[in-house]
Amino acid sequence: MTRSIVLLLSLSLFVPSALALQKPAAAKSDAEPAWMADLARRHEELIQRNGPGTDAELRDRLLAMLDRDQEARGVKDGQPKNKEKLEIATNLAEIDAGLTTELKEIVAKQGWPTIGLVGIKASNGAMYILTHSADHAWQLSLLPQLEQLADAGKIDGSTLALVIDKELVSEGKLQRYGSQFKFVDGAMAMYGVEDPGTLDARRAKVFLPPMTVYKQMLSEMYHLKATDKIVSASAPVQ
Repeated sequence: MTRSIVLLLSLSLFVPSALALQKPAAAKSDAEPAWMADLARRHEELIQRNGPGTDAELRDRLLAMLDRDQEARGVKDGQPKNKEKLEIATNLAEIDAGLTTELKEIVAKQGWPTIGLVGIKASNGAMYILTHSADHAWQLSLLPQLEQLADAGKIDGSTLALVIDKELVSEGKLQRYGSQFKFVDGAMAMYGVEDPGTLDARRAKVFLPPMTVYKQMLSEMYHLKATDKIVSASAPVQ
């Protein structure tokens, strides 16, 4: 059955910034690559600048929502519960719909959960729930505000990159950060990206690792080869 890594990527708790700070399993040296040290430093600065969050009740609520989101996708504590296959809840769409409704209520009442409000993990958790929402109109309506927050250093741009790429691919457009892959002929192929020559520079800006490292990490996680093949996104049926 044809599957899209757009879905598979959403199954993981691996926030892209966390991916960036994790050495690939196949690394031969204990020396930390320059890109990893730079992302770690800038990511820590982001956390320190914003603090642990001022609303503990909302933070705990969002973390509980994130746990439900990840449990439904067969993930616990950042790792697949079953190393052989991903165990997806049969009522995943229902769970995502419920989490979307709950997140909408939070945003309507308190605005988007920034790092300064709820801490980085809960703020990223809200973004993951947004990524998994089936309400694309709502996602699109939030993007201008979220991009402003990321530019201002109030949210983690790596989690927002997933939302942006997913929306672009769903519209049949080139993605911006190269986060979305499709399952093709037993392997993973990346959807086309804007200006491929500057892709790694754009990724670094939002705390994402270089593309070669990212492909290696995806291959290790999903036990599928991430190829250099490029596929085109399909425009939505009118």
